[in-house]
Amino acid sequence: MLITTASRALFVLSFSVAATPTSFAKSKEPFANLEHSLRRTSEAQYIGDLDVIRRRGVLRVITRNNSSAYFVARGAELGFQYELAKAFADELGVRIEFVVPPTRSALIDTLLAGGGDMIAAGMTVTSTRAERVHFTTPVTSAPRVIATHPRTIKRLTTLEDIAQFEIALSFRSTTLQDARNIEAQIGRRLRLRDVSNDIEMEEMMRLIASGTYEATIVDRDLVDLAQASGVEVAARLDVSPPHDKAWAFRQGSPKLHARADAFIRRHRKDGLIRILYAKYFRPESPLAHTARETDFRADNHGALSPFDALFRRQGEMNAIDWRLLAAVAHTESRFDAKAKSRYGAEGLMQLLPRTAKEVGITTSLLEPGANIKAGARYLRWLTERFEADLSAEERVRFALAAYNAGLGHVQDARRLAVASGRDPDVWFDEVEQALLLKMNRRWHENTTYGYCRATETVAYVRNVQAQYDLYVKYSPLAP
Repeated sequence: MLITTASRALFVLSFSVAATPTSFAKSKEPFANLEHSLRRTSEAQYIGDLDVIRRRGVLRVITRNNSSAYFVARGAELGFQYELAKAFADELGVRIEFVVPPTRSALIDTLLAGGGDMIAAGMTVTSTRAERVHFTTPVTSAPRVIATHPRTIKRLTTLEDIAQFEIALSFRSTTLQDARNIEAQIGRRLRLRDVSNDIEMEEMMRLIASGTYEATIVDRDLVDLAQASGVEVAARLDVSPPHDKAWAFRQGSPKLHARADAFIRRHRKDGLIRILYAKYFRPESPLAHTARETDFRADNHGALSPFDALFRRQGEMNAIDWRLLAAVAHTESRFDAKAKSRYGAEGLMQLLPRTAKEVGITTSLLEPGANIKAGARYLRWLTERFEADLSAEERVRFALAAYNAGLGHVQDARRLAVASGRDPDVWFDEVEQALLLKMNRRWHENTTYGYCRATETVAYVRNVQAQYDLYVKYSPLAP
């Protein structure tokens, strides 16, 4: 897994069209070594209730990076907890930001320290935890079972049979109490092996499948997820009643907690939670198979798409961060190499054939290599159309806007920025606002290129920004 905390206490993911990004690393070449380009992080710690969240416009969700909560695959954000929390943020009318602490045991501490506003991580409700946080109505519930390899599951028919196995679990997890309860029922000690509390349960089941460990105690729904993802693991014997899993909030956030609780109650009744659960946890679910496609699980290997090698090659050829090219392609086509728009744009980077010809590409744009080469050349060409004394980050953002709307509209917008008292050298909140004026006849009649579908372009640049934020977090600049 590529998530690290290094010198930072938290790992923060942000993605929203409303995000305000930080700047690029300065460089002489506009696309060279853009490790910090189009990148934003938010590590501010603060505590507040629903009114503070609405005022700030962001809901910070503390979670875990795994197949049951949140993961990135084929360049997109996915996960049961991700989708449910995103729906909640949309209901509140705010953007969402995900915070991943270095360990599962740090979830509550991060919340109480103000590093996030809520926990959505499949956290088991316990009386001890309930003394520190307020839980919502359960999101899901699942009994605990004994999980082992399919080859050995036939040895497991009664509780007494559990004693045959060495049970791997963290002595700091709630599964230890389940083991003690089994011991009390069968009247003998179990062979327990303490493992790191940092090991996610999905990783534990892969270790069981590989033979590293014999067995473990785990929630049945996580076994369902592992099996749906192709992991060779089997389960038998409910060793506990269903454990509730819920969202958690600070005790000082009663309004946010109440709103979330109502949200969960409503969607338990209308079926949304059931639908999302089936989407990720059932073997026939396409999303379950996506979760198992580890070649494109960015959190496992740093891969973003099937075309990473092409993005890297053209990034190097054109002095462009390859992850920026990937972000553009995801925003344009969702990595569909055969995509065609009603306006005639084609392929991964959604280029018009005439545009490709202008940068020297005459072969089919439905061929990924040719398409990415044309897109990279065009993006670099656009960047070079803006003054060299502009900061590298603004040249790139102007280029992205031009990639979507056309160079002339961006030039018009910079002139309108001057006329309307804005900074013509800054895209976010300055030139982007001036571009929106080109939807108003009073303004666009006095420009060279006239009306512009500016809202699309404003959203486009922010979407590329957000996607790039995500890719920088998960995938290294160099292979």
